[in-house]
Amino acid sequence: MASSDSNKRNDIAWNYAIQGSSRSAIKCVFCEKTYHGGITRHKQHLIGGFKNIVQCPLCPPEVREEVKAFVDKKNVTRTQMNFEASVNPIDEDDKMDEDGEMRPPPPKKKTHKISSNSSSGSSTTARTTKGPLNLYFSAKQQENGKGEEGLGIEAKKILRDRAVSAFAAWIYDAGLPFNCVNYKTFDKFIETVGQYGPGMKPPNYHEVRVTHLKKEVKKIDQIIKEHKVQWNKFGCSIMMDKWTVRNGKIIINVLVNSPRVSIFLESHDASNSSTDGSKMYSLFRKTIDKI
Repeated sequence: MASSDSNKRNDIAWNYAIQGSSRSAIKCVFCEKTYHGGITRHKQHLIGGFKNIVQCPLCPPEVREEVKAFVDKKNVTRTQMNFEASVNPIDEDDKMDEDGEMRPPPPKKKTHKISSNSSSGSSTTARTTKGPLNLYFSAKQQENGKGEEGLGIEAKKILRDRAVSAFAAWIYDAGLPFNCVNYKTFDKFIETVGQYGPGMKPPNYHEVRVTHLKKEVKKIDQIIKEHKVQWNKFGCSIMMDKWTVRNGKIIINVLVNSPRVSIFLESHDASNSSTDGSKMYSLFRKTIDKI
């Protein structure tokens, strides 16, 4: 009733019509004839010129022009609405009334809940809809995981186990030490891969050996450059460590210690030269000049 009263207030044709016994029955106040077809047919009756509709012979010209101008304006508005709807489609729940007015969508249906009373008390549980993923988990797993949320947890466990297995197989194949997973850079690697998501293309040989190696060298050079400022300001200590690898090579590692941190600076292959006092002095001297 509220919607019907609103339409009567908005449509000027109701000023010259009387509601009949039914909703579609409209009586003209001028010729007192009753037509079935709603307010739209009554406007056509007042304006005239429409097929199968007799024009009202007693309608004043000013009323006819007023109603015609009102209809023309509504047609322009309706055309604009149709254009906007083609750009932003209207939801299926939106309805049009007989005069082209938009009606508000019906209220959303609330989720039905099942309530059960027992001697220990009452409980309320919501219905859940099962999907294809439920086929991969037992009812007990779903109950322990609290429905759909539990399915997500179980799925993540399976996906993580699959990823760890693939990574472990790569470590074994490449002969990497197990403690490589303890590096902070490894955590950063896992985080960035997860941010990329599925479909990431693995790095190739050239990217690892050339492209990104040069980038990392530039980063390290910049870090050492920042530390050199601290070394010159607060002083530092030069440390060297000589050791022999499995293939017999003699490697001398050069490190710089400062109040801030100890940094590996460089390494030298001393396999083809002596490591006596003069050699070590020369190496220390070059390091001092460098820093």
